[in-house]
Amino acid sequence: MLVVVPIYFEGEIKKMMIETQDFYLCCFLMLNSLRPTELRDFDNRKMFVFEDTPKFQQLKSEYYSNNAKVNPLAFKQVIRDLKALTANKL
Repeated sequence: MLVVVPIYFEGEIKKMMIETQDFYLCCFLMLNSLRPTELRDFDNRKMFVFEDTPKFQQLKSEYYSNNAKVNPLAFKQVIRDLKALTANKL
């Protein structure tokens, strides 16, 4: 699930943020040099927040259309890193 959240400043939208609980999408984005801007608690899970950029949209499209290509060992390491990050955030 992806949720688009506008960020306002002085009554104008300054940027759009994307919230997702999709752990593996987050790993894929991190593998491609996109880092979450925020990590929030959401019930007993985590919510990952990213800035909505053209690169984010391109990578999201590749991921959900099953056209994403990754190095499996690098992906495995990012999974480990993100699990450690979410565990330390608790």
